[in-house]
Amino acid sequence: MPRQRMAPGEWGKITVKKVGPGRYAASTYVRDEDGRRRQAERTGSSEEDARRSLLRHLKNRTTPVHGAAITERTSLSELFEVWIASKDRLKQQSRDDYRRVWNKYGESQLGALRVRELSTSRAERYLATIPVSRAQILRVVLTGMFSTVVRYDILTVNPIREVTRRRSKAAPARALTPDEFAVVRSTVQAYRDRPGVSGPRPGRLLLEFIDVMASTGCRPNEVLGLRWCDVDLLGDPPTMTLTGTTLDHGRVVGKAVHRQDERKGGAPDHTVILPKLAVEALAGLFGDATDPEGPVFANRDGGWMSLANLRRSLRAALPDELGWVTPYSFRRTVATVVRDDLGPAEAQAQLSHSKLSTTEQHYFQRQTQGPDVRSALDRYAGGK
Repeated sequence: MPRQRMAPGEWGKITVKKVGPGRYAASTYVRDEDGRRRQAERTGSSEEDARRSLLRHLKNRTTPVHGAAITERTSLSELFEVWIASKDRLKQQSRDDYRRVWNKYGESQLGALRVRELSTSRAERYLATIPVSRAQILRVVLTGMFSTVVRYDILTVNPIREVTRRRSKAAPARALTPDEFAVVRSTVQAYRDRPGVSGPRPGRLLLEFIDVMASTGCRPNEVLGLRWCDVDLLGDPPTMTLTGTTLDHGRVVGKAVHRQDERKGGAPDHTVILPKLAVEALAGLFGDATDPEGPVFANRDGGWMSLANLRRSLRAALPDELGWVTPYSFRRTVATVVRDDLGPAEAQAQLSHSKLSTTEQHYFQRQTQGPDVRSALDRYAGGK
């Protein structure tokens, strides 16, 4: 009777022989997943040690792929370079962010490990030791890296998928009251116009920026990415159209503040109707405009303005009791005001969110007073 052929993944009899002083080699033939029969061998300090080493190898063995960029012996440092090089459709600022986080929190801490050596538990323990915001990004990086490993059939599951998603505790959305908004405007104006300041004034365009933000609810960097060709003050109604966004210093390695000719996430252009406050603010800036393709909010050299600089001026201008106010506070304020007056759907459309849940979760100030339902409850209590 002919001997039965091994199925893919099976191996034959293990033989052990002495190969040197205190050194033994265990070997067998294994039929890999590609159907080919190959010899596998491992050594140890005793016969049993060599046999156990070979059995561990056989249980985790993957079929060798000729010319593969990733193998069982690939280090995580090498794997990162293979993975990041494959992300050719990723925006440069995202690639730079991933590399910064990997270089600071991954390269020296994990880079020497081979692909089989980073288990779920080890990744879980390590990610728990670094700041939440960095752990979130590093988890994305590691998940992508090990997805590549799975595609090469070196692992059957991605060990990072089950690592806990750490989340920072987000402060609830808070909108400015009309009185608070009035204080913000008056203190910012006083900060800009304060006497005794020589040279360029900090916060030169901060008041106009706040007025446009509080009138539209647009993202700060998309407001700073406005060009005069995107603004129509003479239309009926007057409008502005968001077609791009600015990227601040350092977002792309080696680049200063610059404009990206697309919105966040590749979203389509978004047109908003301008209320009176925004029209007045933009009309006041129009007198300095010389280039229709130039920035509406231009720095002193006529280039794109840094949001980081505006944030710094806003912090310096506001009193301590309004220290919680940031440029995004005006976006949340617009969302809340529009919801309270016109409903959630109108607020979502104003902010240009594709999902109402995004607007509700991050931009609406929570309503903490219930409606007047006395008539319904009185009828129920009366048995009606």
